[in-house]
Amino acid sequence: MVRTHHGERRLTTALNGSLTVTRLLRSRGTDIVRGDSIMIPFLKALWKDRRGNALIVAGAALPVLIGAAGLATDTIQWVVWKRELQRAADSAAFAGVYAKAQDSTVSTAVTADLSNNNKTGITLVTGYPQIAYPTVGTYTNVVQVTLRIQKSLGFSSLFISSAPAITASATAAMVDDGQYCLVALKKNGGAGVSIGGSSSANLGCGAIANANANPAVSTNGASYNFVAPVVAGVGTLPSSITGVTTLQPHHVAMPDPYAGKYSTSTSGMTCNKQVSGGNTNLTPGCYKDFSFTGNKTYNLAAGTYYLDSTDFSVAGGTTVIGNGVTIILTGSTPGSIKTNGNSTVQLTAPTTGSYANMLFIQSDYAATDNTNEINGSNTTKYDGAIYLPNGNITFTGSSGNMTKCAMVVAYTATFSGNTNLQNDTVGCTAATTVTNKQVRLVA
Repeated sequence: MVRTHHGERRLTTALNGSLTVTRLLRSRGTDIVRGDSIMIPFLKALWKDRRGNALIVAGAALPVLIGAAGLATDTIQWVVWKRELQRAADSAAFAGVYAKAQDSTVSTAVTADLSNNNKTGITLVTGYPQIAYPTVGTYTNVVQVTLRIQKSLGFSSLFISSAPAITASATAAMVDDGQYCLVALKKNGGAGVSIGGSSSANLGCGAIANANANPAVSTNGASYNFVAPVVAGVGTLPSSITGVTTLQPHHVAMPDPYAGKYSTSTSGMTCNKQVSGGNTNLTPGCYKDFSFTGNKTYNLAAGTYYLDSTDFSVAGGTTVIGNGVTIILTGSTPGSIKTNGNSTVQLTAPTTGSYANMLFIQSDYAATDNTNEINGSNTTKYDGAIYLPNGNITFTGSSGNMTKCAMVVAYTATFSGNTNLQNDTVGCTAATTVTNKQVRLVA
């Protein structure tokens, strides 16, 4: 027997050669002595002993912690790729709409845009991008672009046989964006709309300049007043335009609403029709080398009037009246509109037929930047659309008022002098506006 004080252990050897182990356990001053049944209380005591359990728990939890961290890391990377892929799809859809609106190849535009804006760094899955043209409400030029990528990540690849596919889809379209009655088609080389002097214009609708210039709409002086609900420009705009409620710089260009729609050909016509003697009652047909002069009142019967290489020229003191008329400036050298400040012009476009709502149409054969000048008295009225794709139109005058119910689509437009243009649609029959478009995501 070996004895130690306070924590002693005793070994006893039985006479029959068997070995019995006993232990003396001391806990809080109390000795607990057991014989051959010592193991049960020992195990119970061990089970209740919490010293060192943290290591066991940590060891058991370590695989779960590592797995969660690995999965979280992979998930974050998937989210980042998804966002980058969605941005690429959005941009590609925009590019597709612009291409479709310009009659360009949509797939080419989409591919070119993706080369610049797919920031995932991952090659698209074979068969992508997918391009579709769904019908979405009343929107036009709808383009849908769908992209897909697939790439394995370090941790998740240990548990899944193939990498998850990440897909992003975007649908863009041309959507309506306001009504406009003044459109300046000039794209480069300066402002498309100029406002100055003591001019006063109340358009009653919006104005837009397609000029990618700084600014697209220029103002001169502080005496002008240009009342319009909105003025937009592809380039920049002044910080303010007197009388304008909303300014929209860096706007999408307005497509020419009349491009290619109207024939200005005089093929098969005899273009030498003249006005003889004191005749002031005119009938539709083709006129050449003619102007409205002589302090007379000219009455135009309803129909289409072709002026072959001849200006629509109205001298001072002369009055021109016509209902349901369209005047086409055509020929090898198409003429321009030239009205004197003391003249009176009262013209209304037809509301039906091939030239419905069209008052003046200048052939696109006209030289670019040709000058058209509209002046008049307080009884002047233009009811219909004035279309001068290559012409500069200037509204000018002295103290006379000019009323007008027209939409103007011209190369450029200038408001100067003391002109007073009140584009009130009250009492108009052929007045019209065009709806501008914006490219937006619709799905």
